[in-house]
Amino acid sequence: MTQPVPNNTEEPALSHAEGAVLVTGGAGSVGRMLVEKLVAAGKTVRIFDLPFMDFDGLEDRAGIEIVKGDITDAEQVTQAVEGVGAVVHLAALLPPTSERDRDRTFGVNVGGTENIIKAMESVAPNAVLIFTSSISTYGNTQDEEPPVTTDHSQSAIDIYAESKIVGEKMVRESSLRWIAMRIAGIAVPAFMEPPKPWPFVAGQRVEMVHRDDVVEALFASVDAGETNKIFNIAGGPTWQLRGEDYVRDFYGFMGAPMEDVDYRDSPGWVDWYDTVESQLVLKYQSRSYQVYSDEMRKIVEELMAE
Repeated sequence: MTQPVPNNTEEPALSHAEGAVLVTGGAGSVGRMLVEKLVAAGKTVRIFDLPFMDFDGLEDRAGIEIVKGDITDAEQVTQAVEGVGAVVHLAALLPPTSERDRDRTFGVNVGGTENIIKAMESVAPNAVLIFTSSISTYGNTQDEEPPVTTDHSQSAIDIYAESKIVGEKMVRESSLRWIAMRIAGIAVPAFMEPPKPWPFVAGQRVEMVHRDDVVEALFASVDAGETNKIFNIAGGPTWQLRGEDYVRDFYGFMGAPMEDVDYRDSPGWVDWYDTVESQLVLKYQSRSYQVYSDEMRKIVEELMAE
């Protein structure tokens, strides 16, 4: 099943949220890009992240306030939330780290989300919460007809997805205005080692999303106007391939042999997704799979030329 190919690269205007935008996990890769985009749009941004993170390039900047703390510390979270108009909650333990210690993962991903919700309800009740969830919460859907819609049941097959399901439930049951973004696997245009194993079987339906398009979606969600909504965030029709297609292309980019390809023994949580509504509201799908492929080839060519 196909969806309309997006052809809208206009940057959405920010107009609705009043007050600073708090970005938890704002010193990370996606967080930094989002912060820069928000500041360029005239927003005041408050970053909340762990003290040991690298804040180089973010400190002593007009429009950026940095609050160093731990998402599991309720008092620190409340101080960070004071006076904001929106919270983009990125802070979380991700796979594979999330799979090593369930208690720690739930402490950060669930306990941290609970702290954000309670703080917002107490000191910023009119702010909107953008909660970053995951398409992994749908579980294994390979025996069903695609695409996977947001009303599909959730069934975790790993600790990370389990924590996000619980977090989403708390967000939906809160008194806040919220948007839950179920984000697909993020494709980062960079030279990297192949995962072992790949998070899918060879013939599995796979749809990823360009990192920069995820940033676009997060940016647009701050003032989307439509709240209490769940959105699938994925790359769109050009990204709807099979696992073996991604792997073949990846090794092709790197110029490496495929003898050591390691797939999962059983289907993972990846699939093709219904993103018609999210694209209509957020207008974020600006980078096709071909754009990503061209970027990867250029990166490798430049490395080889050094």
